[in-house]
Amino acid sequence: MANPDKPRGFTPVMHVSGAPWNGYVRTVGVTDGTDIFIGDMLNLTSNLALPATTNDATFLGVAVGFGKKADMSKSKGPAMNPDNLTTLYYDDSASTHTDWVVYYVPARDMVFEVQSNADLDLAVGDPCDLINTAGSTTTGRSQHEVGANTNTDFKVVDIPDYPDNDSTLANTR
Repeated sequence: MANPDKPRGFTPVMHVSGAPWNGYVRTVGVTDGTDIFIGDMLNLTSNLALPATTNDATFLGVAVGFGKKADMSKSKGPAMNPDNLTTLYYDDSASTHTDWVVYYVPARDMVFEVQSNADLDLAVGDPCDLINTAGSTTTGRSQHEVGANTNTDFKVVDIPDYPDNDSTLANTR
């Protein structure tokens, strides 16, 4: 049975130590000129976040929410646009980037779940690369996936044992 093709970017699963992800997030400003979606792997440029591209030396973390700087003192965690709760992602064309921050889970010491873009037949320890694809403006979710190794962006640490996840087929998680 084929794996469902539902890319959703990177989802925090646990710490490298095996401890469950405890919800720890950090914030950083967003860069001008790019949309950011929940699940996007992020990098820093001029101390501002932007979606990562393949062959990046260091990944900052994964976007899990957004907020306005003026509303941060009221917020206890990731939130969408408090002025419009139907906003599902950071829309650069509709927002002034200097007013916004992205909440992210730091990449260091974290294990993330992500879908492959092809039949890679990866095993634990194998390298793979980030496939940076624009997110869905309908769902607000990232479309980042991993693909064949050319730059060794990531290493496989586990292959989830789900009934609908066959690691020998395309779109495995």
